[in-house]
Amino acid sequence: MTGLQKAFVPIDAPNDDFQSLFATHPSPMWVYDPGSLRFLIVNNAAVDLYGYSRQDYARMTVLDIRPEQERKRMLDAVQRRTDMERAERWTHLKANGETLEVLTYGRAVRFDGRDAILAIVQDRTEVNAAQRQVSDTRSMLDSIVDNLPVGVFVKDMEEDGRYVLFNEACGGIVGYDPKDIVGKSDRIIFDDRQTDIFREQDSRALGAGTTISFEETMQRADGTPRILRTIKRALPALDGGAPRYVLGISHDVTEERSVEARLAYMAMHDALTGLPNRAFFADHIQREARIATAENPLALLYLDVDHFKHINDSKGHAAGDALLCQVAARLMQLVADGDLVARLGGDEFALLLSSEQRESIERFAERLLRSLSAPFDLDGVNEHVTCSIGIALAPEHAEDDDVLMRNADLALYAAKESGRSTYRFYLPEMRLEAERRHMLTAELHEALLKGQFELHYQPIVQLDDDGLAGFEALIRWRHPVRGLVPPMEFIPLAEETGLIVQIGEWVLREACRAAAAWPSHLKIAVNLSVCQFRHNSLLATVVCALDETGLRPERLEIEITESVFLADVDQSLPLLRALKELGIRIAIDDFGTGYSSFSYLRAFAFDKIKLDRSFVSGIETDPGNLAIVRAVVGIGSGFNATTLAEGIETEEQLQKLRAEGFSEVQGFLLGRPMLEAEAQALIEGGASPLPIGARG
Repeated sequence: MTGLQKAFVPIDAPNDDFQSLFATHPSPMWVYDPGSLRFLIVNNAAVDLYGYSRQDYARMTVLDIRPEQERKRMLDAVQRRTDMERAERWTHLKANGETLEVLTYGRAVRFDGRDAILAIVQDRTEVNAAQRQVSDTRSMLDSIVDNLPVGVFVKDMEEDGRYVLFNEACGGIVGYDPKDIVGKSDRIIFDDRQTDIFREQDSRALGAGTTISFEETMQRADGTPRILRTIKRALPALDGGAPRYVLGISHDVTEERSVEARLAYMAMHDALTGLPNRAFFADHIQREARIATAENPLALLYLDVDHFKHINDSKGHAAGDALLCQVAARLMQLVADGDLVARLGGDEFALLLSSEQRESIERFAERLLRSLSAPFDLDGVNEHVTCSIGIALAPEHAEDDDVLMRNADLALYAAKESGRSTYRFYLPEMRLEAERRHMLTAELHEALLKGQFELHYQPIVQLDDDGLAGFEALIRWRHPVRGLVPPMEFIPLAEETGLIVQIGEWVLREACRAAAAWPSHLKIAVNLSVCQFRHNSLLATVVCALDETGLRPERLEIEITESVFLADVDQSLPLLRALKELGIRIAIDDFGTGYSSFSYLRAFAFDKIKLDRSFVSGIETDPGNLAIVRAVVGIGSGFNATTLAEGIETEEQLQKLRAEGFSEVQGFLLGRPMLEAEAQALIEGGASPLPIGARG
């Protein structure tokens, strides 16, 4: 066996020291002929790494373990001996086609009596892969830092705070190119004031041992102010010593703060008028009321635009908004610097004034009324409105802001009750009245639940035969403590609270039930409130009452006042026509006391006109009242409507009305309102309610 053959035989038991060392060395090695480039001997590590068998190596040259593009370089290296006694990087091929990144070291040796080259191989594949991974990771981190939407910087505090990292976002924030920042300190880039601020922050970050945060306004390179939120932290030293570097992360929050400021403004101001809103006002008055003194008093004025809803309903909400804006502008023109004007909502405004004298507040309120009485231009049309004002003073009327606001509200209510277009100062009796109304409201709810209401019936007489034409149903409240309460004491409150709807439904059902038991020629008259007309369920309520009691529709007479038309004529007229189509008779009550009765008579064919009692009183002596009586008779005749005069108290009044041709009469002379049993007895008696001397 030749030496070459021996070289490619596995060495189980080495026969000399070199071959034993060569064969078992952990680094892949081989010896090759520089002339033929054939392998002369390979060790076990080379066989294991490359995957070629020893028989494969016996047939191969060193070119066979190299990719095509590496072979020329290999030939040049062998010829010129450029890879001798030095490490050289190569790419080798495994038996399975995979590539290896290796570092080879060549040395000239004598082998079997000939010149040869010993190649020692170090597999660098994993090392190079790890290095590439580190490099790729570094590149990725650099890319991430450069593309972060927040500014990132690192400063070397042992070199005067020199910037060693300054990403693109940082450059965008301060208005400098990052290349112009890295390697420089703050004093070279920024002015002294800004530099001192940064240095103080850096010093705190180094000494804190934790993350610290700042928010500040700084000037960009172009002079534009920007608001920055920055956090800084000292980076721990690798050797455990004192920190050297400071990491900073900055975020430009200018737009964010601008949006927050806008939202804060919107939260505290009215979007329509731009005035402070209820939240702003509540916060402001809480502070001011606390410090008000007799020497430095405070006046709170609550202001409502009278009948503002009419503008919205007739002109539309755009016109209503325009009116509110003009009202706000006039209020702002009247107040002094330091005084507050706020819109609390709807058509309600509040003014908070500083004044030493009550008389000056009175003069201001009068100027306010005059200012708002001037016409408003709403889309080229002059509109006139008035306002009501309630005034409370601190500390005279209250030292607490909540009580002060309640007192001003009570004064505003009193101004409205006084006819509007005026102002009222708070008085203690206003609170007593408010408490009385509150208690009365609760008692009204209880009265409805416990059935404390009852109906009284006042006779209506027809003058053509002096016979009984029917009754008007009038509600009374039998209070368990106060006894019989007249309607004038609780109906307005019931209308204000909305309870009138439930009370009105009860009255309608109860009146229809009573009338259903009477002779078929007798009618029942029921008053309906304007509040009931605002509910879409009114028609259904009337139909239900008729169905439940069996009363024929023509026996039911519904009385309304002109306020029904003032509330919403577009809703009222269709409802009245629907009621009339059912056969129900419609009467207009208190005729002559409103402003536009004649226009309503043209708009709707009333079945009856009821002359208000104020025109009957004094008819015996007052020619004016007598002229009105005659006019109403003429109107009734012209519109084919029955005429009724109420409030008849003397036989002379009765005779005058009979002579003028009135159809029906009603009053104490003919019968006071009576209980159902008394009305039934009157019906069964069959006699005329008229006194014997007053009969025709």
